Amino acid sequence: MNLKIAICDDDKIICSHIESMILQYAKSSSFTATVSVFFDGHMLMEDIRSGRGDYDLIYLDIEMNEVNGVEVGLSLRGELRDHKIQIIYVSGTGQYDRQLFDVQPLLFISKPIEENLIGRSLDLAIEKLELVPKLYHYKKRKEHFSYRMEEILYFENSGRKVNIITVDGRDSFVDNIRDVAKEVMPFGFIKISQSIIVNYLFVSKYSREEIILLNKEIIAIPKNKRNEVKEQFLRESDRHQ
Repeated sequence: MNLKIAICDDDKIICSHIESMILQYAKSSSFTATVSVFFDGHMLMEDIRSGRGDYDLIYLDIEMNEVNGVEVGLSLRGELRDHKIQIIYVSGTGQYDRQLFDVQPLLFISKPIEENLIGRSLDLAIEKLELVPKLYHYKKRKEHFSYRMEEILYFENSGRKVNIITVDGRDSFVDNIRDVAKEVMPFGFIKISQSIIVNYLFVSKYSREEIILLNKEIIAIPKNKRNEVKEQFLRESDRHQ
């Protein structure tokens, strides 16, 4: 599992300290972590609203100037209706506003931050994320859409857009197929070419030259990708035995 983590604190030293502890703990554990750092709540929210920041977990300082941690949490849960991102509040006071409980935080951590609490918070976040069905999220203009990974047949590059083909039909959104691949391939998707990523669960028949999906669509495998696709297919076959 790769955890996408944001750290938001107006103290740069604390941000660096948390990031270092996260990466160190990930190195000694069975997951990887991609960490982004923000020094105020406004920058974090702009990143999330833009669609660039699809985080699993946020370490969020409560006491910040301008947009504080309480406001960020309430915006996430209220304005954006995002209950997927896990929030861990960090505070130097040990006193918590009742509004914080409306945000449904995963955990509270007091400053100075102890390394064992970072490890505990990461383990808890992973446990929670593994219990929740993995969703793929995309955005069109100001609207947000979600599909369970097991409802997606494949993704297809289409110029500046990506087509998403699901059990319900098809849609398209502006994105880069390479970024889509990074997100979905840990969840049973196979990269057939530079343009197509297929969900292993919907493969009805596989041969060296092509795959046939359960909906009878045939997708050709480029000659220069056949060995790579075979390795991916065998790996997924082993996982699903």
